[in-house]
Amino acid sequence: VESAKAFDDIVEGVFYRHVKPRLLWKLQKLIGVGIEKKMTEAGAVFDRVCAKYVSARKEDIKRSQGINSSGESEDLLTSHIKLDTTKYQLLDPINDKFLRDNVLALLLAGRDTTASALTWFFWLLSENPIVAAKILQEIDTVLPRSSSGQERPSYDPMEYLNKLVYLHAALCETMRLYPPFPFERVSPLESDVLPSGHKVETNSKILIFIYGVGRMRAVWGDNALEFKPERWISETGELRHVPAFKFLAFNAGPRVCLGKQIAMMLMKIVAVEILQNYDIKVAKGQKFEPNTSLIIRMKHGFKVTINKRCSS
Repeated sequence: VESAKAFDDIVEGVFYRHVKPRLLWKLQKLIGVGIEKKMTEAGAVFDRVCAKYVSARKEDIKRSQGINSSGESEDLLTSHIKLDTTKYQLLDPINDKFLRDNVLALLLAGRDTTASALTWFFWLLSENPIVAAKILQEIDTVLPRSSSGQERPSYDPMEYLNKLVYLHAALCETMRLYPPFPFERVSPLESDVLPSGHKVETNSKILIFIYGVGRMRAVWGDNALEFKPERWISETGELRHVPAFKFLAFNAGPRVCLGKQIAMMLMKIVAVEILQNYDIKVAKGQKFEPNTSLIIRMKHGFKVTINKRCSS
């Protein structure tokens, strides 16, 4: 798919800009070579695809004017197009570039990150069958499977998902060991001294290796390298509060991920639907290791066979 490849090229280019000298990638962009050339071409593809969808959505909104659609939910693109522009002095919410930038930001934040976390999650379950069995037992207890040919009874999705404490813990544990964004780059506005005693100058680039922090024994204890969802659950069976600056998968402070709750909800829904309805077997002979990129993926892919579970 053209748009998917373009998006991958953009992600690769963003990573390149994080780790290469600014002068180098600026020069490559100026003369149009290397990854910067791929980024420019990918941007053009993405612009074209976004323009197509924005135009189509605007036409849909025009056609639906006067039609009572109260009670129907709107996607984010539609809500942006329908914003009251008189309320914004510095932004133009219906400008096509503004809409395009918002779509790109949402995709960059939520597309590959969620896929990455779920891929590592299912691999870790294959390596820890006891954990997988506990999660499936919890799911079946909270939402029993329907009999063959019968629909599930209606339920409140959020109320149901919030009861899946062990699943939530397992997802957090996955992202502790394999955070979708393995590092974060920050720059101080003024010179400072870190708690370690290191001096940092204004606008210097500081890389925080989230992948490494999640495996530090000084932070997570002697069993830091173990996949142990129980570390997220208290003695009373509730989720423990873990400071955001300790668990940095969603960043922390003013830069905390705005879509954290949505991401957790989506991952739970996918995990529930797959685990309750399918049996996953990991193909033998594979080598599992992370790649080096902006988003941590499996370097050699993740091959599995999937079989439908028999309805009880």
